[in-house]
Amino acid sequence: MKPLTLRTKLTLFYSIIVSVLLTGFALIYYHELSAGLDRDLTQEVRDRTSGLRGYLHFDEGMFVLMYDQNDSDEVSFINKAARYYEIYELSTGMAVGVSEELRAMGVVYSPEDVRRYAQVPPFLIDLNTDQGQLRIWNEVVQAEGNSYLLSVGASMQQMEDTVNSFLEALAWLIPSGVLLAGIASWFMAGKALQPVAALGHAARGIAVSNLHRRLPLRGTNDELDNLAGEFNQTLARLEKAVGEMKQFTASISHELRTPLAVLRGEAEVALMQSNSPDQYRRVLASQLEEFEKLSRMINQLLTLARAESGEVAIAHESIDISSMAQSLAEQLEPVAASKDVRLSWNCEPNVTVDGDSSWIERIVLNLVDNAIKFTSPGGHVTLRVSRNPRSTNGAILEVSDDGIGIASDALPHIFERFYRADPSRSNRADGAGLGLSLVKWAVDQHHGTVDVESVPGEGSRFFVRFPA
Repeated sequence: MKPLTLRTKLTLFYSIIVSVLLTGFALIYYHELSAGLDRDLTQEVRDRTSGLRGYLHFDEGMFVLMYDQNDSDEVSFINKAARYYEIYELSTGMAVGVSEELRAMGVVYSPEDVRRYAQVPPFLIDLNTDQGQLRIWNEVVQAEGNSYLLSVGASMQQMEDTVNSFLEALAWLIPSGVLLAGIASWFMAGKALQPVAALGHAARGIAVSNLHRRLPLRGTNDELDNLAGEFNQTLARLEKAVGEMKQFTASISHELRTPLAVLRGEAEVALMQSNSPDQYRRVLASQLEEFEKLSRMINQLLTLARAESGEVAIAHESIDISSMAQSLAEQLEPVAASKDVRLSWNCEPNVTVDGDSSWIERIVLNLVDNAIKFTSPGGHVTLRVSRNPRSTNGAILEVSDDGIGIASDALPHIFERFYRADPSRSNRADGAGLGLSLVKWAVDQHHGTVDVESVPGEGSRFFVRFPA
């Protein structure tokens, strides 16, 4: 079974709500109308009884109505009040006054009914006759020294007609109201969902090949605009990630192609020629260097992937970053010397930070190693560690060089994953552009900041500030 569309669901929901509300209001109004008409009819019968007593006079054993026939108000009242009335003598139970309407209907109390009714307070009864229902008020009156039962009634037909007319009106008003509500709901749901359909249409046109496109904003600052804004931010992050992946693919392809080509070439040359054991050892040693480059690159990729997926836990312990930086500088000094680069260090003693020693060590190694790679022979690399003057226990790690520097347009991107600067820099050193990404991730995990200043042709300075 095909699921209902959201527009259909909203229409059904609104229609059901309207039908429930209309039915509820109709029932409440019907109850109030019936009760009000019933109260009004009862009060009218009592008023007729009360008024009729003043016009009844006893004459020759019978009650007659005496009124001014020239008074239109009295005539109108008598015509209404005396249409349905009876008077019974309590002692005998015999009728001493009966209206023509009741006589024709055959509504007559028996002597037993008269005596029984005389024992109770004034009361109402509803009688069914051939000409409809009557509501009759019964009460005992005194006249001529005797007691009489006076019954005055009124037809309930008008009340029933009013209620029936109301029910007939409801019979077509409620369905019509529900139908109109359904039509209005269908239209309103369509208008309300039209921006959603527009967003869906725009989203269908976005693919990996055109991630620069964005969903349109209407400028209403409502929930749909907020949704489109959030979706656009997601698209921006996705565009950035895809761009980084494309750049990484191109970079890693280049980095893998070079060592693999070297390995293949050396192997083919070694197989084509008859070489001495020493020559084979030199070939194998060269291949081991290429294998080492590949292993280092793969390890960096795995480390960064684990770090970004949250699988790497950061320890928190007090670390003497001064002694650590000095020890690492001493280890890297031969590496710098082999490239005719002078490495010096100036570490203020007893500078401590709270963090993970292995990751802080990686930060120092990556920054110093990068500085050595991109410094020309005869250049100078300096490592400094000092206390942060803005924080009691904070530290500042500074690595500076007088190498080739970084172009201004590349500075905002050097910490991005897989980013490689211009080809002239890439050709000067090994790597896949992952080292600084690892540095940035590690500094962020220690709640620190990393900044860079660089002038092309004059060198670069990296500052890492660790908080207290």
